[in-house]
Amino acid sequence: MAENNSGKNFLIGAVVGGVLGAITALVLAPKPGKELREDISQQVDKISGKTVELAGIVSDKTTELAKVVGAQSVELAGKARDVATVIADAVTEVVADEVRAWKESHAALPETAPAAEEGDKAEEEARLVSVSAEVK
Repeated sequence: MAENNSGKNFLIGAVVGGVLGAITALVLAPKPGKELREDISQQVDKISGKTVELAGIVSDKTTELAKVVGAQSVELAGKARDVATVIADAVTEVVADEVRAWKESHAALPETAPAAEEGDKAEEEARLVSVSAEVK
């Protein structure tokens, strides 16, 4: 975008400078009015031709730049999509592993809980037996 403004500013400066220089040279030159008008007309034709030529060059450069930027944007978007896919796959895999590990660790809990309850019951019975033996 800065190059586009730079080219536009250059074009405007070249046209204005050319017109001012041509008019100054023609006005200060010692010529009769008819010759002066012809010289001015020729200079205007030259300047307008140069302006058209420079506008074409700026247009071509702008078109080339737009194509390059467009191609690079597509390429960068593709790379960003690929990176996002890799990250999403990695996160999905990590989350799936964590969920799987959590399920495995909690799957063992119901089996150990009844065993712990049986152990508690056995301890309670042993305590009751020892208390009743002491009472006798």
